[in-house]
Amino acid sequence: MKIDKPVTIKPFIGFGEILLGLTKEKVFDLLGHAESSSSDEWPDGTISESWQYPALGFVLNFDSDANYRLSTITITSASAELDELKIIGTNINTLIEKYPAIVVDEDIDNSIKDYLDPDKEISFWVVNELIEHITLFPEYDSITDEPVWPVNQ
Repeated sequence: MKIDKPVTIKPFIGFGEILLGLTKEKVFDLLGHAESSSSDEWPDGTISESWQYPALGFVLNFDSDANYRLSTITITSASAELDELKIIGTNINTLIEKYPAIVVDEDIDNSIKDYLDPDKEISFWVVNELIEHITLFPEYDSITDEPVWPVNQ
């Protein structure tokens, strides 16, 4: 997969053929080996396996509590677009004007903040007011708290 045109981000879904909820096998069939990978165990016992594709501009995480399906997508590609607006490198205030639901989720320090659009389940990592990367999350069922995966898998 080569990203040479705008990456259209679809909240709760993914982008292009990379869809939240895909199995590791399907992602491997689409992209081949990751340039690097790592695995982290969280205090609650959940394991998150991360596949990094820096040349393509994204990181894919497969979490044990989601049966190792594609649980989050982090995008650093400068060609990433949300509603035809290039996201990476954009000033956060420009984004807040367009999406007023965005709120500070985590205030690391004066120059680093993590913003969240709760309507789109997208996290915006901001350094010195500029968006460095975004993370897409699936929608979660309000009763079971289980991920609701996109239909076309």
